[in-house]
Amino acid sequence: MRYQQVPRMRNLVLAGLFLAGLTACSTTSEFTTQVTSFQQWPAAVAGQHYRFVDSKQQNLEQAAYTGYIRNNMFRTGLIEAMGRQSARFDVGFTTGTEVRQQMVQRETGNYDLYPTLGLGMGFPYGYYGNPFYSSFGFAMTPRYQLVPVPYHRYSLTVYIRDRQQNGNEVFRASAVADSRERGLPEVMPYLAASVFDQFPGHNGQVRTVEFERNKEGVAGTALPITVKKP
Repeated sequence: MRYQQVPRMRNLVLAGLFLAGLTACSTTSEFTTQVTSFQQWPAAVAGQHYRFVDSKQQNLEQAAYTGYIRNNMFRTGLIEAMGRQSARFDVGFTTGTEVRQQMVQRETGNYDLYPTLGLGMGFPYGYYGNPFYSSFGFAMTPRYQLVPVPYHRYSLTVYIRDRQQNGNEVFRASAVADSRERGLPEVMPYLAASVFDQFPGHNGQVRTVEFERNKEGVAGTALPITVKKP
């Protein structure tokens, strides 16, 4: 009688699926966000001015986020108003952090035993002198249980209002990303770049934006963006 342990491939597959489900998992070389945008962008506005709303009342963290958005505003064709320059467009944003849980199967440390039967042929002289042989034993499989695994969902919403249209919104986009390890300040450069990807985009469009992580210029003005699902 012999004992054998079944490889734990099922556990590895389950763990891999869970990690793939988190769009900001640190074990991958890519960072993914999901973006939803709405727009009624006016024609022939390139070169006109915009201004951030409530920029004088921001704390240091909000000011940093404003900088990330400013770095990507070049995609709109607008120019930031300086000093007392008049601005046609007002730009504002909101951020959010939500704690979520995902159920994943993990080993309990206990195992189930079940009998196994094997048949085979010896070559060239057989097994113990017989051309055919059989074996009987037991295999072990791990037991699993569902456990909650927490992660964060971060969001950034940017809106642009046109003063020549009674202050009505002409652009609104929201980007979200999930992460188990990163904080909002680390995720914000990706969210800001995602909001303006393919600006102004199709009205009501939902798309996935993928970044290469840990590349120089992540927080800069022009990020390498690959749209996976238009």
